Amino acid sequence: MSVTLEQVNKNVLSLKKEIDEIREMLEESNLELADDIKKEIEASRKRLVSEFKSQDYMEKKFL
Repeated sequence: MSVTLEQVNKNVLSLKKEIDEIREMLEESNLELADDIKKEIEASRKRLVSEFKSQDYMEKKFL
């Protein structure tokens, strides 16, 4: 089976198009957090640092 340069070029162009589409999807400007996640972040930021568990506490509890 032989492959022509035209077929290779067509495949390369197709791959380039797919990569460009993936790149667009990954750009930060296209990413949007869901409303429930935004609410969780806001709630977390309002918590006092003293309410958080220490690393030592978590290690003792789970390790």
